Amino acid sequence: MKTWMLIPVGAGVALLGYGLLQGSPVPKALKPLGAPPAAPGVLPKHDPGTIPRQTQGQTTADASYCQLLTAYRQDLRRYKTQRDDAKLRMQEALREAQQVCDEFAWNASWKYVYAGFFGVDGKTEFHKEKSNALKTRCVEYEKGAVRDPGKPTIPAPPSKGAYWYDGTYTDVAQKINDLKHQVDDARAALPGIRDKYLRAKAEHDRAAAKVAELEKKIADLEAQGVFC
Repeated sequence: MKTWMLIPVGAGVALLGYGLLQGSPVPKALKPLGAPPAAPGVLPKHDPGTIPRQTQGQTTADASYCQLLTAYRQDLRRYKTQRDDAKLRMQEALREAQQVCDEFAWNASWKYVYAGFFGVDGKTEFHKEKSNALKTRCVEYEKGAVRDPGKPTIPAPPSKGAYWYDGTYTDVAQKINDLKHQVDDARAALPGIRDKYLRAKAEHDRAAAKVAELEKKIADLEAQGVFC
C-alpha cells in the first residue's frame, strides 16, 4: 500500500521538475544570433570576420550573442591599441615639425651704417629675427591645415661694403648665406615630416572611428541583456 502511494508522488515531482526545467528561459547571451526574439534593427550589423576564431566554422546565425560580444571586445582592444600607437606617432612627427620649423622661420636683413667724419667709418650690419607667425604657419602646414609653409624673407648678400675699405660686408654675406642654407635645408625636410604626420593621423582617425563604432555595438548588446 505504501509502495503504491509513493509512485505517483515521485512521478509528480519528476514531472514538476521537468516542467520547470523546460520553462526556464535561455539567457540572451547563449541564444544564437539568428534565433528569435532578435528584432530587425535591434542587433547592430557586424562583420562575420569579427567572430572569434574558435567559431569561424559556424554561420553567423549559429554563433551566440556572447560570442559576438566577445569578438567586439577583442576588436575594441585591438583598435584602441592602433589608435594610441598612431597618436604617439603623430606627437613624434609634431615634435620634429616644431624643431624644423624653428630652423625655418627666420627673417633677415642687412644695411649700410655710416659714421664718423663724412661717414668714413661706414660698415655693413646684419640683422635676423625669428618670426612667430611664420613658425605657426609652418607647423600648420605640417599638420595639413594650410597648403604651404610660408616664405622667410632673406635678401641677397651684399657684394661690397659702404666704402672701398669696408670689409665688414664679407662677414655679413657669410651670415646671409649660412642662414639661407639653413632655411633651404629645413624647407626640404618639411614635406617628409608632413607626410609622416598625415599618415599617422589618417590611421588614428580610422581606428578612433572603429573604437566609437564598437563601443556603441557593445553598449547596444548590453542594453539587450547580453552579459558574459
